[in-house]
Amino acid sequence: MPISLVKGEKISLTKQNPGLQKLKIGLSWDMKPGLTADLDASIFILGGDGKMMREDSIVFYNQTTSFDGAIVHSGDNRSGDGDGDDEVISVDLQKTQAQEILAVISSYADVNQEAVVFGRIKNATVRLYNGETNEVLYTFDLSEDMSNATSMEMVRFYRHNGEWKFNAVGERAGTSKNGLEDVLNKYSK
Repeated sequence: MPISLVKGEKISLTKQNPGLQKLKIGLSWDMKPGLTADLDASIFILGGDGKMMREDSIVFYNQTTSFDGAIVHSGDNRSGDGDGDDEVISVDLQKTQAQEILAVISSYADVNQEAVVFGRIKNATVRLYNGETNEVLYTFDLSEDMSNATSMEMVRFYRHNGEWKFNAVGERAGTSKNGLEDVLNKYSK
């Protein structure tokens, strides 16, 4: 049975899950009736200074594999239709060069479309899986009111004293039309 986390909760990921080497981060969402939106899951690969290690330290729908090959995005789901995870990102904790891994959700609006705010979605959930067994370890419900947000920092993994820690962040990251740009501006060197 997976453990449900709350905003701000921190756990010792590798201590509570000995031998854990591979993760999957699953994101699912539904649209409110009569509305459409494209949400995207992205990963920012951060160094010890809390900034992107390199210019290409992002994994998202347009760059699906990290520079070190340790993080892979399943591809873009533009509607959130269907059951289960809409987008999945796989992480090899042994292979990654990251000091921190930040998972972000952002909305995408076409050029002639108004900003897509999170107030248009429901049932947004993050699931953290053991990447080798596909067992759901943790869930994090993103139901907090983020009605005017276009990007959100969901969860953060970070190395501390030789182990991986996990933080259920759940913080607004941007409100501009392209929420992913807000996060890029915050974490770029």
